[in-house]
Amino acid sequence: MDSAAILLEQRRSGRIEFTREQFEALLAPETPDAVVASMLTTLAMSSHSDAEASELTQAYVASGQQVVWDDASDVVDKHSTGCVGDDVSIVLAPLLAATGIRVAKISGSALRHCGGTLDKLRCIPGLCLDLTVREFVGCVEKVGFCIAGQSPELVPADGRTYALRKRTGTVDVLTLIAASVMSKKLATGAATIALEVKYGSGAVLATEAEALELAQLMRGIGERAGRRMLMSICDASQPLAPAAGPLLELREAVAVLRGGGSPVLREHVCALAEQIVRAVPTPDSGMPSHHRIDVVLRSGRAYEVFEEYVEQLRGDVNWLNNNLDTTTAPAIVTFHARRAAMYTGIDARPVGEAAQRLAAIDPSCGVRILAEPGRSLAAAEPVFEIHAPDPVAGYAYLEALGGHCHFQD
Repeated sequence: MDSAAILLEQRRSGRIEFTREQFEALLAPETPDAVVASMLTTLAMSSHSDAEASELTQAYVASGQQVVWDDASDVVDKHSTGCVGDDVSIVLAPLLAATGIRVAKISGSALRHCGGTLDKLRCIPGLCLDLTVREFVGCVEKVGFCIAGQSPELVPADGRTYALRKRTGTVDVLTLIAASVMSKKLATGAATIALEVKYGSGAVLATEAEALELAQLMRGIGERAGRRMLMSICDASQPLAPAAGPLLELREAVAVLRGGGSPVLREHVCALAEQIVRAVPTPDSGMPSHHRIDVVLRSGRAYEVFEEYVEQLRGDVNWLNNNLDTTTAPAIVTFHARRAAMYTGIDARPVGEAAQRLAAIDPSCGVRILAEPGRSLAAAEPVFEIHAPDPVAGYAYLEALGGHCHFQD
């Protein structure tokens, strides 16, 4: 047996836990995929310690470059485990930048029924999200924040193993989720990491217990690495924003940045922003944190910072200001209440699944929710819209999702 096989056999038998150096050897570029796949399945099928999760994370980080800041004390990275209508990052990053906090965020695309931040931003014509580490840092330094895709220079071992996790059925293993998320957070060099762990029908994690376990695991990894960890756990049984689908969600996020938009999304973002502003050392503005946040939203400064980001990454600011609100799907059909009743909500997962299938055809397609939960509706009042590639598809999704709306007499 070669050394990798012996190592894996010792781990399976419970005689050892992997060290960072052993993980680095197993994750080396020359290691065959079959060996890496065996490592993943071994971790999935055996117990582990939090220390071992930290060792795996550090091995991921060591596989590529790391961002180094002259002073990282005011640099924040934020991550959400995702849910339907999760437009938080697109609002939060420029909002924090407008208060003087720098945000360096590596983001991802859609995961299952949860929309991805990059998919929403890619709706902006010309926007370049595939950046080198130098370009990423330059954007943060000039604009105050950057959201970009994972660079091949940062944690390449994570990118490799993520593809293998799909093939080996180990995507849902909490240790592997934590190591994947936290390796990217540590590689950006931010002193503060804000994590939102969501659970419920609209999230990747089903239960609050799973969310708590993952949150504690990621907190431990971050604190061992000397980072300030800010954690929040959220119920995502309902869509967070009243839309699902890349273009529709980008529109919701921009509406909040312009000082309007969904009250639920705005309140959620402002509460998270206040938690971060209170924790991160910045020059004293003489204003309470909640007032600082309110001012940059209402004054339009947060949106101006977002425009600067789009321009910095070669996006079309003119389209953002003049065409975002008028760009529509080829067909829009509406579901109406069939009787007078109180609307209590819609199941989030089917909304997300429908939006992902529709958006795969056209990013302008998706689901837009018109009624607010807890509101009494008259018969024939609109509840939600399907934005579809054609009327036939629209009406098919309309009937399917109508069965997931809930009313109370």
